Amino acid sequence: MKKITRFVSVGLCMAMLLCLFPTNFAKAAAADYTAEQWKPMEISLTSTVTYSNPFKDVDINAVFTYEDGTTISIPGFWNGENEWKVRFSPTKIGNWTFSITCTDSANVSLTKTGTLSAVANTGTTDVDKKGFVRLETGKRYFVYDDGTPFYWLGDTHWQMPNYERLTECNYPGCNCGSQFAHLLKNRLEKGFTVYQTYPDSGMSDGGGNKKRYSWWTKKGLIKPESFNENFDVMMSQLAEVGMTVAMGLGVHSSTIGALTEENLLAYTRYVVARYACYNVVWITGQEITIDKSGDPEGYETWKKVAALIDQLDGYKHPQGAHMYPLLYEDVVDLDAQPWHEWWTLQAGHGGIAGIKDQTFYKSYYDSPTQKLYMETEANYEDIYCGGFTGYTASRICAWKANQCGSYGFTYGDEGIWAMRWDTSASGWTTYNSEPWYAGMDKPGSYEMTYLKKFYQYVGFYNLTPRFNDPAYGTFTDKERSVISTDGNSTYVVYFYSATNLTGKLSGLDTTQNYSARWYNPRTGKFLVIAHQFKAEADGTYTIPTKPTSSDWTLLVTNKDLGAYETELAPVDYAAADAAVQPDGALLEVKSYQNIINSEDHAIELAFDKDASTYWEAFASRVSNTIIMDLGESKTIGFMKLVYPKLGSIAPQSYRIDVSENGTDWYIVVDRTTNKRSARIPAGQEYPVVNEDFNVQGRYVRLIVIGSDSDTEKPLLGEIELYAGDASLLPTASPVPTATPVVKDKTSAIPIPIIVAGLVALCLLSFGAAFMFAKKKNKK
Repeated sequence: MKKITRFVSVGLCMAMLLCLFPTNFAKAAAADYTAEQWKPMEISLTSTVTYSNPFKDVDINAVFTYEDGTTISIPGFWNGENEWKVRFSPTKIGNWTFSITCTDSANVSLTKTGTLSAVANTGTTDVDKKGFVRLETGKRYFVYDDGTPFYWLGDTHWQMPNYERLTECNYPGCNCGSQFAHLLKNRLEKGFTVYQTYPDSGMSDGGGNKKRYSWWTKKGLIKPESFNENFDVMMSQLAEVGMTVAMGLGVHSSTIGALTEENLLAYTRYVVARYACYNVVWITGQEITIDKSGDPEGYETWKKVAALIDQLDGYKHPQGAHMYPLLYEDVVDLDAQPWHEWWTLQAGHGGIAGIKDQTFYKSYYDSPTQKLYMETEANYEDIYCGGFTGYTASRICAWKANQCGSYGFTYGDEGIWAMRWDTSASGWTTYNSEPWYAGMDKPGSYEMTYLKKFYQYVGFYNLTPRFNDPAYGTFTDKERSVISTDGNSTYVVYFYSATNLTGKLSGLDTTQNYSARWYNPRTGKFLVIAHQFKAEADGTYTIPTKPTSSDWTLLVTNKDLGAYETELAPVDYAAADAAVQPDGALLEVKSYQNIINSEDHAIELAFDKDASTYWEAFASRVSNTIIMDLGESKTIGFMKLVYPKLGSIAPQSYRIDVSENGTDWYIVVDRTTNKRSARIPAGQEYPVVNEDFNVQGRYVRLIVIGSDSDTEKPLLGEIELYAGDASLLPTASPVPTATPVVKDKTSAIPIPIIVAGLVALCLLSFGAAFMFAKKKNKK
């Protein structure tokens, strides 16, 4: 009896422990291949038949079948010489079978069947944990495979596979050895989640940039080595860090004119075969609707490309088509295409004056099919395209798009988009020769981080655009006051008019307590307006004036959204006269940096105590960032900007920020919209602009905004900082900060707890069996 009892106990233990693992785990060792969920694996085949054009003469196709009957079909591709490959990423853990067939039925060497065991993903990115990005019926935002909302923060890397360099980096002072890796690390640190790109498949675009990789041989064959050595490496690195890749196959009429339809479709098949196993969304091609009227046949070809992607992509990644700036009524035919699933919008360029009205987005929001739409090209920072965008337009476009129902945004910058290697390199014909390393850290790129931070904080997926519906609010400037709400619990209003005037919210729940805060889109921090207040009896709330005339975002909510960062309220420092002299001593700037200067006019010339020698920006219109380190925290009270005596001095546009740690910045003076004119004080030789203030910090950042001229570059003869009066420093008023609420986001019990529980049950089982046997023996 004792032996039987122990046997039962051991059996029970083993049964419970086996519950920890899939029943098919034991079969993993017998599978032909093992792969982690959401990560690509390869199956290689060697052809015993040699083809004159292996790119077109033969195709292979694979079907992967999961144990529950789920199938994923995907084409294979020629990888050079006599090698063909199939790439596959399992979407479910467990057992898969596969079958590879060949269009040349006589070539059995390009056929294969087998098994694959998919195991848990060991990666740490959101994609590793949550799966590929997808669409979900009834939702106007992207989600991960597990249904978690995905916030799209894209970065524009058109023609990345052609021009970004994998084994060289010329960022000043950098020895990382890879421009691509350098950029990727920078974007990852800023919270970007999407790389928006396309290969120049026709080798016909790029504005004169030197061609680094050709996808074609002179005989019209694809060049697998260009993919293996370049494109594949980039896709792999993007996957490793969890980036989503928004991919097209070319650019409007440029590609159509350079490739035959046959070759473009063959190229499409090739790209799908190589990269559909990654976390991608399809955008067909850039601005394909530009050909709609000028080249109808070309437009039809692009629709064939999209239809082929839809046919070949067994993962059914989200598919749209990057468009020219058009209202919904102009693209109804795209909406009717069976492959078209989401809108890849472009609001276009042209600066503040060119920013689209809310009606642009409303035309898509009200469209019959109610599809998700994403703003993927609007006012790249410092680009000159139908007008100069400057520094603020990209930020305004991003906030406006999100408030109008685009739950995310794709940022762009002149230096990254045009992808010049340095100032002397050929490239797009624009007003300046901005290189990539000057464009990488533009002010707007940091402001995209703050955009994402805000919308994730408030729960972007709960917000609905209201398009000036008076039931939710009335505003002084209707177009430049953009509102979205979560019913009547949370109200978000983005104000970007040039005045401080705001308006009134409506429809608030009069039984609930609300809090009100301003969010600074330039710093990512809040200013508290009021806490625990109730709306007026009619459900309204009168919004106070904006803290400054710049753009601000209002958050009014009755929810506890968790902890938040605050900053000192901005002080409206009056412009100091050029003749004013500082009271404090001159502060020593221990070090300073500016990433790029005009030739022979480096930044050190602005600190050499000689105003006749000067720093000069490398181009006229683009912003330049100068960072100064005082070595330790100081009370700073005055900045003097001295300009070289070189004829007339245009009104100066700049911003002065101060930080204790070099990461968190406080805006002290903002003259980006209210420019200052330099003048020569009596008895002095050089024009001067003075700023009189009081602030504490170690680092000072001077953002010099480009001039309005295409030829006149910003100049600085001297930058001088002076000590301030510590007794006059602004103080922060007590700020009520919400307590973070930790919520269980999943009903699943953590595996370690399950393991511990089952081990305890095993021990109890052994103990019970032992006591039972002991009792039997006594009897």
